[in-house]
Amino acid sequence: MRVPGTFWLGKRLVVVAFLGVFLVSGWILGPRIVQLSEGADPFAEMGRFFGAALSPSLADENPSLPPDARPFLLRLGESLLRTFRYALIAISLAVPVGLVLGFLASSAWWPGGMRYGKASAGRTITRGLLRLLRWSCRFLITLGRSIHELVWALFFLSALGDAPIAACVALALPFAGTLGKVFSELIDEQSQESRSALMATGASPLQAFVSALLPSAVPEMLTYTVYRFECALRSSAVLGFIGVETIGLGIRQSYENLYYGEVWTQLYALVIVVVGVDALGARLRDRLNRGATRRAVPRITGLDVEKSEALLWRTAPRDWLVRGGLLAGLLLVVISWTNGKELGMNMAADQRNARIGRFLTKLTPAPARPENSTASAPERMKALEGKGNEVKEWAVNLWSRNGAEALLNTVAIASSAIILAAVGAALLLPVGSRALARGEPFGVLGAASRWVHWCWCGVGFLTRSLFILARAVPEYVYAFLLVGLLGPSAWPLVFALALHNLGILGRLWGEVMENQRREIPRHWIQSGAGRLQAYCGSLAPLSFNRFLLFFFYRWETCIREATILGMLGISSLGYYVSIAHNWLRYDEMLFYVLLGVAVVFAGDVLSDWMRRKLRGEIACS
Repeated sequence: MRVPGTFWLGKRLVVVAFLGVFLVSGWILGPRIVQLSEGADPFAEMGRFFGAALSPSLADENPSLPPDARPFLLRLGESLLRTFRYALIAISLAVPVGLVLGFLASSAWWPGGMRYGKASAGRTITRGLLRLLRWSCRFLITLGRSIHELVWALFFLSALGDAPIAACVALALPFAGTLGKVFSELIDEQSQESRSALMATGASPLQAFVSALLPSAVPEMLTYTVYRFECALRSSAVLGFIGVETIGLGIRQSYENLYYGEVWTQLYALVIVVVGVDALGARLRDRLNRGATRRAVPRITGLDVEKSEALLWRTAPRDWLVRGGLLAGLLLVVISWTNGKELGMNMAADQRNARIGRFLTKLTPAPARPENSTASAPERMKALEGKGNEVKEWAVNLWSRNGAEALLNTVAIASSAIILAAVGAALLLPVGSRALARGEPFGVLGAASRWVHWCWCGVGFLTRSLFILARAVPEYVYAFLLVGLLGPSAWPLVFALALHNLGILGRLWGEVMENQRREIPRHWIQSGAGRLQAYCGSLAPLSFNRFLLFFFYRWETCIREATILGMLGISSLGYYVSIAHNWLRYDEMLFYVLLGVAVVFAGDVLSDWMRRKLRGEIACS
């Protein structure tokens, strides 16, 4: 069987463009992958590190610890609990904010309130204000998720000290933006049939929104919230690398002291917790999807408003396991807020205000900085008068000195990483997808022996386990370890991002293939084609647009991640953010952060445009 030429001819430019971007990015980053110091033996050190993976330590490796020191496993358990607690508190803050922003940013929330036609000037002004509110919410959503949680943590910890609540808020802000964006898209993508029928009975737009759209959107919103909690666990662990008492702090300290057994023990513990949450989310998603599949859209024609609302909510998917999980989650949130170490700041109000005032003063560009750290907002604005040219020269100097090169390196790291991840995922999918990695793909090879069946199932299980392990460890942890092993160059960051996104793309693309129509690949297999031929000739062409959709989504995310990986000492935006923070030059720190926000905004716009274009092509097909 031959692969259809239309597929390769139609997508050839895309493949060539990706290859060109990778080559240009590689040229920008440089060919040297390993940076070794004189006298170093990297292979022996790598052997020690990876050898420790087979014998993780269950006790302290530091011989100088006092006899009365707490056991290593006890400290590990406490750090895991703090990691879990901070992630749970962050999600409990992010969900209500994301709900409000998602509702206000969705187009489905406003149509009823914006239908004023050619009415009076007052109504025209009201309509304009409503549109301004909606776009303001969309701007806040984009701004919140454009800045990495590590950068938010640097800002909040610099202004408020080492208070745990500052770290939790730093986690909550980008997650609220992400939840707001996804919630708004889920609401907008729901069927309008029930809403229109309910409004025909005389219901108000608000009643129709709450009773018709929300019941169908809630299951997907719940499953995505669980997924974001899994991400919050990884992000909470990463905060340890900047001093927050989570498991990341223990990993950093053990690695810097060459206690590799302790490193692997903590990595395994983190992976087990993340994989457990991922399995819980998959179980929840399966139960909710089965309930939604069995649910039929109720007929509400001829009913009054109250009966229609009651019927819509009564027919919404329900599951006792889901209800029990939600109650358990709420109980854990309450315990996280009320139990354990205090979350607030251990300083008086006047000390806190003075610290915030000094931070805001240093956050102002140096040429327009007020002399008094306790200056009010009007005084700070007055200090900016007549300083426009000086501030412009200051910004141009930073841009020409470091900003342009750092920005280019950041984009190159993100682009190289996502292309490597995409190539790896595409090569592993034929042996990792549940649709192909089985003895009877699509149920047509009934003569396959049991040995062949179990062999393919084993290969598929190992590949999917690789995807899970790759995405379970945060990319910052990968980068920290690889920089230590390979030396300070940009390529360890590329490999770290590529490995983490390999796991994510493998999962997303695998689900796309499993949800595809089975008639065409089944026909290929029945005609005598092998798994690779069926993959290249039918599954890949059918799934290509959705593959690209998820590719651009992850590329946008990689740009955000690449801005902070430079904190490990590599010349990117994160490197200069870290340098400015260490020297207390918060104005320069803000400048480099805003450069990162600008490139994330640009990537977001390009990604959204590509996703809209691809969704249109998918809908037409």
